Amino acid sequence: MAKHDSAFPLPTQLVQEVDRLFDELIHRPWGFRRPAVAMWKPEIDLYETAVAFIVEVDLPGIREEDVEVTVDNGDLVLRGTRTVLRTATQGNFHYQERHSGDFSRRVRLPASVDQTRIHAEVKHGVLRVTLPKTPRERNVS
Repeated sequence: MAKHDSAFPLPTQLVQEVDRLFDELIHRPWGFRRPAVAMWKPEIDLYETAVAFIVEVDLPGIREEDVEVTVDNGDLVLRGTRTVLRTATQGNFHYQERHSGDFSRRVRLPASVDQTRIHAEVKHGVLRVTLPKTPRERNVS
């Protein structure tokens, strides 16, 4: 069982689960699908080391300069745009899971993060944001 740090509430997971259950119980039995929303939400992994919290986000096809990482009112904010190039020139899609368009994710930062030393990089389609702990917090861990 995964450890959940109380510094990072899990409302996003709850919203995603409610959406999934709603689709499962209401839409699918009738053969309907909810319309796609304009923004997609890439999934986030968040883990903790002795010296930092690490956020990893799969962003295939997105260049580092197309991603914006900021801190706003105590939240880590991730924004960007992904364009999926379609190779089909004719015919109809029967299944489409690759998302494109704008995305925006917010993660509440605990007080133990040193907001002046946050570092982000994109490598091989994965955005990795390192959120260093304050020196005081590193000594406690």
